[in-house]
Amino acid sequence: MLLLIGIILFVNLLVICLLLYRWQIRNKEAVSQRISYYIEPDLASQPQFQTATGRQLTGWRALIRQLSKLFTLSDGSWSRGVEHRLIQAGLPLKSSEFLVICLATAIVGAVLCILKGGLAGAAVGGIAGYFSPFLFLRVKIKRRAKAFNDQLGDTLILIANALRTGYSFMQAIEMVSREMLPPISVEFGRMLKEMNLGVPTEDAMNNMAKRVDSDDLDLVITAVLIQRQVGGNLAEVLDNIAGTIRERIRIKGQIKTLTAQGRMSGIIVSLLPIAMLLMLQVLNPGYSNILFAHPTGQLMLGAAVVGQFLGIVAIQKIVNIDI
Repeated sequence: MLLLIGIILFVNLLVICLLLYRWQIRNKEAVSQRISYYIEPDLASQPQFQTATGRQLTGWRALIRQLSKLFTLSDGSWSRGVEHRLIQAGLPLKSSEFLVICLATAIVGAVLCILKGGLAGAAVGGIAGYFSPFLFLRVKIKRRAKAFNDQLGDTLILIANALRTGYSFMQAIEMVSREMLPPISVEFGRMLKEMNLGVPTEDAMNNMAKRVDSDDLDLVITAVLIQRQVGGNLAEVLDNIAGTIRERIRIKGQIKTLTAQGRMSGIIVSLLPIAMLLMLQVLNPGYSNILFAHPTGQLMLGAAVVGQFLGIVAIQKIVNIDI
């Protein structure tokens, strides 16, 4: 009962502090919303988001947006870093909304683990639940970057052909944003919006490079910026870069095929001890209980987990070859 009272008092104090913080920074939201309408991804086509036309949010996103008003962070580095990663992942969320999701998953994890593990289990479950959205965000960023790189070669061919037919560079960029599929159409469309708002072409392209974080895109942007300074045939330059990118993709595919056996061996070696332990628990439930109850067994389990982790890291370093 005392623990419950303490938790309630802590939550109430936290809500009061957040409300006071929210009251101090409420004047900064109007300008941020007006700017984000132009420089953020096109959210007008998605009815569940708030737009500049006054359309109201619906569903779970509206609930998160309302809760996020309590956690709005104005100028913190954490907020800027998380929002940058959210943009890289292509998720139309603010840092405060993402914080609400993290807190919700932390509460769910703590509630699920407190039934069996008590306060210690609740702490572990809360920590795991809090960091699970960050893990999802990291996977989302990698998948989006891979999809972008896979589309980049065809995009360069499209831009080069458009330049040969007499289109300007901005018209070629608009064609890419209109004809290609996401995520590359979204990023080029955002770059086009920045250029239309008066942002220099160099800055707009560098901003896109920061959002995507792709080595192939850095090569393209460097070549385009050099061509704009010294002149030359941009279509031919883009054709050469597209050929280089296609060759890199082909070599990566060959390396992935040649290292498939090593990656599969790593997966099998990592899952084999867990499978053996589960099999022993099914065939003879009491046989391995001493491993979890005795201090020596717990020490052995800890060493095994550390060894498994180091082995996985070593195998990943061996099979992942940078080109």
